[in-house]
Amino acid sequence: MVTDRIPTDELPPHSPLLFGPEFGPFASDREFASDFYNEIHHQGTSNAYTAQAVPMVAALASDERVPADERASLTTLLFRVAAETDLLSADVWPRQHPQADPAAAARARAAVRRALPELAARWDTASLDVRLALAALCASFPEEPASFPLLERTGALAEDLHDSRPLSGFLRFALLTGTAPEEALHTRVDELTASYWRTTPRELPARQRAVHLLDQMLAWLRWKMLPNLAE
Repeated sequence: MVTDRIPTDELPPHSPLLFGPEFGPFASDREFASDFYNEIHHQGTSNAYTAQAVPMVAALASDERVPADERASLTTLLFRVAAETDLLSADVWPRQHPQADPAAAARARAAVRRALPELAARWDTASLDVRLALAALCASFPEEPASFPLLERTGALAEDLHDSRPLSGFLRFALLTGTAPEEALHTRVDELTASYWRTTPRELPARQRAVHLLDQMLAWLRWKMLPNLAE
């Protein structure tokens, strides 16, 4: 069972949504997923229990019995949990997000960091949409040893997908986010946001701006481009 792989003594408070009889029935899988994700990371913000949910989400994201598109959504959720501070800062700078809980966000990011090696190890067998989310996740942890080999593979996959500019461009930018020096990354973010993507203040750290841009790109690829490739 998936629960056997959760490295905690107790299931998180969100687990009844998955395993308890008191929830549902839901009209669709998408309705269930929306409620489940919102309980864990409400409108992009962590709560006191988000960190506890991360091992369960990571176990689901790493389980081959879970459909690939749902594993991609779960991995994307982990990326957004890990990148919460960067994403919120870029959205509301110079203010603080009114629902933000910096301590809860820090605990949740640390929990994703602990799950990163297991998630990164799935790269070779993962579907394309899972790999895209993994690339963004590892780019948000450039200092982690588990990210180093995956970022290299991100560059190799970009070469393999050179016929698709959106896909290869996203992967190259993920690699740049994880490896480029500050000023070079600022310059590339400026180039990309000037032509298409939502801008972010240059006063922010370059990697923070880059992670915010990766989130925009990943959302567009997952909801606009990848479904067309599957047809």
